[in-house]
Amino acid sequence: YSSFGQPTNFNMKTTGFILVLTFIIIGVIEGQSPQNGSDTGTLTILISGLQNDNGDVRIGLFNSEESFKGQTEKFKGTIIKPEHKMATWKIEDLPFGYYAVKVFHDEDQDDEIDRKFGIPSEGFGFSNNPGILYGPPGFDKTKFLFNSDSMTIEIKLIIF
Repeated sequence: YSSFGQPTNFNMKTTGFILVLTFIIIGVIEGQSPQNGSDTGTLTILISGLQNDNGDVRIGLFNSEESFKGQTEKFKGTIIKPEHKMATWKIEDLPFGYYAVKVFHDEDQDDEIDRKFGIPSEGFGFSNNPGILYGPPGFDKTKFLFNSDSMTIEIKLIIF
């Protein structure tokens, strides 16, 4: 027995090990969790590269490949009036996870990307700003991990 009246055998070592392990686990969890302790945060999406302030900027937020491809409904969407050739969408209480964003500048407000000879004539873009060669990129190239209290992404419109 120790001077505290506790056995000094395996039980004391086991208790100490469990305490140390508990503190390590708590430290790892706290290091990966946001400061507010929730699994949601605020995502700000900045859209730049608009040619003018005409019409609307239409933004879709997608949380799966199926929704990104239009096979299911988008997770969230909005329509914003541009100001100073930019648009900003702030989404609060967004659950952590993988997301992708599609955006286009609907200058004539007809709810579709206008084309000339099959090439888009209105600005468009995607999260991660991937290069466009042969058609739009997929979910894998545009997805990003949202897992913090506050995050800002910028999408620069492509205009041909």
